[in-house]
Amino acid sequence: MSAPARSHLRRRALRTAALATALVAVGLCGVLTATDVLVSHNLTAAIDGRLSQWMAQATAQPTASLAMIDPDHDFDEPLLAWVIQADGRCQPVGTAPALRSGLCVATAPITADVAGNSFRLLGKRIGTGGFVVGVSLTPAGQQMGDLVLAELVVGPLLLVLVFAGALAVGSRVGGPLERMRQRQLAFTADASHELRTPLTVMQAETSLALSGDDRDLRPALRRINGEIGRMRRIVEDLLWLARVDSEPGSPSAELIDLGTAARLAEERFASVMATRSLTVTALAPESVLLVSLPAEWLDRLVGVLVDNACRHARTAVRVEARAIEEGRAEFSVSDDGEGIPEAELPLLFHRFHRGTSTGEGAGLGLAIADSIVRATQGRWRVTNLAGGGARFAVVWPLGRGASSGPAELAATTPGPPAAL
Repeated sequence: MSAPARSHLRRRALRTAALATALVAVGLCGVLTATDVLVSHNLTAAIDGRLSQWMAQATAQPTASLAMIDPDHDFDEPLLAWVIQADGRCQPVGTAPALRSGLCVATAPITADVAGNSFRLLGKRIGTGGFVVGVSLTPAGQQMGDLVLAELVVGPLLLVLVFAGALAVGSRVGGPLERMRQRQLAFTADASHELRTPLTVMQAETSLALSGDDRDLRPALRRINGEIGRMRRIVEDLLWLARVDSEPGSPSAELIDLGTAARLAEERFASVMATRSLTVTALAPESVLLVSLPAEWLDRLVGVLVDNACRHARTAVRVEARAIEEGRAEFSVSDDGEGIPEAELPLLFHRFHRGTSTGEGAGLGLAIADSIVRATQGRWRVTNLAGGGARFAVVWPLGRGASSGPAELAATTPGPPAAL
């Protein structure tokens, strides 16, 4: 991937991570706020329950209830009490601070300031007197403070983790997408370049024919017709590749004998080879080598490989089918040409890549072959031969129950291919 593409991907990943972190931060604030409100409510409800419980006991046994108020034996917040006098004043019990007379009439839990501290109070009249009981809210406030402090520490750490995770996921997911986008741009540029050349030739020939006399017309039209044929082949190859890329799966497969395919290739290309002063030889075993493939795709693959070998061969092309180790079959096409330069090996199957300037190909044949091999779970074995030339081989698993045998096995229902 180029430096501009990496920079573009990094910026997109950063924006995505920042947006994800902002959304998580908003959601986290809402959750933490709701949590704080709920915890505060539960703490207050627990204190109110404790006050109500003590008040019920005080109503039933006033003297015993007052004796229960002892901070030394209270393992929760100290419980303080006041006795309501006949004149309406509140008399503190034990270490309880003075209570304003206005708070002695509270008959429901209220929050009030007592001696500079926040208390939760509950009072009840009994005859001409009564009781007021209260609990300091300072411990509950400390618990809420600890909770908020923990949230302030954990929240930012969580957001940092979310940002880092979103950035990593964005980079990992965005990488293939960016590479796909770059390939699409390169594919479009290459296609435009390949189609622009014949269009330029056609335009030049047409202009020449229109500016000349009738004697120039027929050769110009002949050249235009050749360029139109080249454009048609390029467009057909582009459409084939687009269809393979966009449609999952492959056509219905059937058991095909690779040996028969090799012999048919020899017959099919013999006349073409003769016009180029080349010979083609097929090597295949007597027994069948059945593989599960779409017949149309195998025919296209064989045509591409043999045509490619013809372009580079000096005298001969060999097509071979053979059984190899672990229940697999290999189909190969070899030539005695100049071989493949080492620098070209990684680029062989790139679309519009041509390793040589000779020939009229657009650099799509081997890309089509690679699409077929990958779609049929095949495996390439591309090598240079010791005596000169190149060998393109494809390995497939033999069809189930079809390792080798009489020719009538070709009619057997195909089974799923073994995994490579």
